Amino acid sequence: MSGGLAPSKSTVYVSNLPFSLTNNDLHKIFTKYGKVVKVTIVKDKETRRSKGVAFVLFLDKESAHNCARALNNKELFGRTVKASIAIDNGRATEFIRRRNYTDKTRCYECGEPGHLSYACPKNMLGEREPPKKKVKKKKKKQLEDNEQIEEEESEEEGEDPAMDSLSQAIAFQQARIEEEEQRRKQMARDENLVSTSEDSKKPRIKKSAYFSDEEELSD
Repeated sequence: MSGGLAPSKSTVYVSNLPFSLTNNDLHKIFTKYGKVVKVTIVKDKETRRSKGVAFVLFLDKESAHNCARALNNKELFGRTVKASIAIDNGRATEFIRRRNYTDKTRCYECGEPGHLSYACPKNMLGEREPPKKKVKKKKKKQLEDNEQIEEEESEEEGEDPAMDSLSQAIAFQQARIEEEEQRRKQMARDENLVSTSEDSKKPRIKKSAYFSDEEELSD
């Protein structure tokens, strides 16, 4: 794929998700809309529980837009989901960066030993087949292309639990929404002021101070 990933255009921001859905569950759900590169659930730093918010990076923006249109305001496991193209806060490259976890003895999803997250018992939708790894080529350009493809098509054993950049992305997203709301309110207030000002400038007819039937205009 020429140009590589464009996370600012192909990442879907999803909120009001059921808290019990795991990374692998969401991967299965969103795969129907296109090739999913990465799914990141935003979790509470203390409890490690889902906040019902996730970022889903697709391989192409068309799949992302189709997903956002199809899922927005749709019911999923009893909850009305909100979905939209994520607003880029300038840290998109951090979002797609692969994070390798050397400890394969424990599941990053539940923390229990004996299985990986792909086969975690907490996956409501069952196991997910681990992605196949690409074989790197030696030529420089081919190596770069292959590394890019591997980054796009592979899903390492979990994402960064803290996901500070995503927390900031959420804050940025909410700030933009609040800013837009404030802007609309300000525009409404300005329109009311202009309307009031124009009304005050209209000439008013008043009776002449003299005892006559003539009228004059006041400024």
